[in-house]
Amino acid sequence: MLRTILLNPIFNLLLLIYALLPGHDFGIAVIILTIIIRILLWPLVKKQLLHQKAMRDIQPEITKIKQKTKGDKAKESKMMMELFKEKEINPFGSLGLALLQFPILIALFFVLRDIIDPSQINEAVYGFVSSFDAVKDIISNPSSFHPSLFGVIDMAKPSVLLAVLAGLAQFFQARQLTPKDISKSDPSARLGFQMMLIFPVLTVIIGLQLPSALALYWLTSSLVALVQQHMVLAEDVNFMQRLLNRGKTNEPKRR
Repeated sequence: MLRTILLNPIFNLLLLIYALLPGHDFGIAVIILTIIIRILLWPLVKKQLLHQKAMRDIQPEITKIKQKTKGDKAKESKMMMELFKEKEINPFGSLGLALLQFPILIALFFVLRDIIDPSQINEAVYGFVSSFDAVKDIISNPSSFHPSLFGVIDMAKPSVLLAVLAGLAQFFQARQLTPKDISKSDPSARLGFQMMLIFPVLTVIIGLQLPSALALYWLTSSLVALVQQHMVLAEDVNFMQRLLNRGKTNEPKRR
């Protein structure tokens, strides 16, 4: 079912983009596909980002609760639940939204893994997609298909450059949403900081083992995420500025 609902449509969309692109650059097709998917997921992504921002904003209050309760887990849990209720935040909301996106990420992994193997293309390609000359060439002469980015980076082989760039982009993506004014002595803050370092390192390690098409996807996805996160954060700042400006205009004028 996953193949029918997600794998094959994404597989064929990537082939279609590749066939329509002047020069048929596979790497650019991967970049365009990633951007399209991030745009389609924007409603879910925005909700997740707003939730993460809300959790970031109340982090100082969470730190105060931990300091007040002094290790009393029952009291700490009660005060945390009261805080979440007061702020109308579901502490597990971000996890649920992430799980909704997970099947798409898995599908993308298999698509990028399989599509660089020309023998897989004929089995999953749709009829109208196979009518394009670029796709016909792959099906009729698989050995002629050499997926690359700008004709330089082989998408079927690992790339040190793309793996490192993907890790760096993921680091800055996580850092953008990390609170800057929380206590370093807070265990949750230390854990968040460690995760901000560990996941990019894992991305580099995994990227060095897998076809660079996957590293290119991670890199593009993180760069688009940086833009999307900036939009959400800037939107909130602009909203607060409008409120402040409105307050100033409503102030009574001094005589």
